Amino acid sequence: MKINEKLTKPITEVNYLRAENVDRYRVIIRYFYEQYEKIQYWLYKEDVFDAMIQTGLFPNYTIDQCQSDLSSLTEWKNLIAIQDTSKVTSIEEFKNRKYRYQLSEYTIEIERMTLKLENLQVEGASLEPTLLERIQYQIMCIETLQDASMEEIHTWWKDLNTNFIRLNQNYQDYIRTLNNAKAEEMMKTESFLLFKEKIISYLRNFVKGLQEHAMILEDYIQNIPFET
Repeated sequence: MKINEKLTKPITEVNYLRAENVDRYRVIIRYFYEQYEKIQYWLYKEDVFDAMIQTGLFPNYTIDQCQSDLSSLTEWKNLIAIQDTSKVTSIEEFKNRKYRYQLSEYTIEIERMTLKLENLQVEGASLEPTLLERIQYQIMCIETLQDASMEEIHTWWKDLNTNFIRLNQNYQDYIRTLNNAKAEEMMKTESFLLFKEKIISYLRNFVKGLQEHAMILEDYIQNIPFET
């Protein structure tokens, strides 16, 4: 394991997920993220305040609380603040420091992760042979790519790697499900015997498919001309 400064330093951008006013912070960040998806990158305090009131979750929310929340999120590097001087007509307006706010790159990725977690369906992982078939098909397309464009080759390579990564993740997730607490408890009961043969058959079929595809691919790859 390589240890570097990025690994050991705290990630302040996740503070909004566990802070005292987490309900307000999360709604604010989600609003920013939804606007980001609509290509509305910069927002004013008033935009955020109106959105918070419209949710109906914060009936007593004030503009001062909104400013305080935006300041906290800026301090944690969730938001990037920049003073808007485009409409300043006096020194007094300049002193009032009207800001525009934008999501930071870290926060965009964090919010994408929270959305994924919110929609995650916890199911037993599976080892389906369809991925093996797809990988075999993609590899056996190599010779047809000799006259392909760089964009087509890039797409093929990306898809091949994605399927290979998914295959590895699926097996890791499946092994995890067999080693979790619930599975261990079930193994201690007589009811597990009813599933034992199905599990063995399931794994046997997958391993058999893995071996068959591996042999075909090994033979195919070894016979591909070096130039190709």
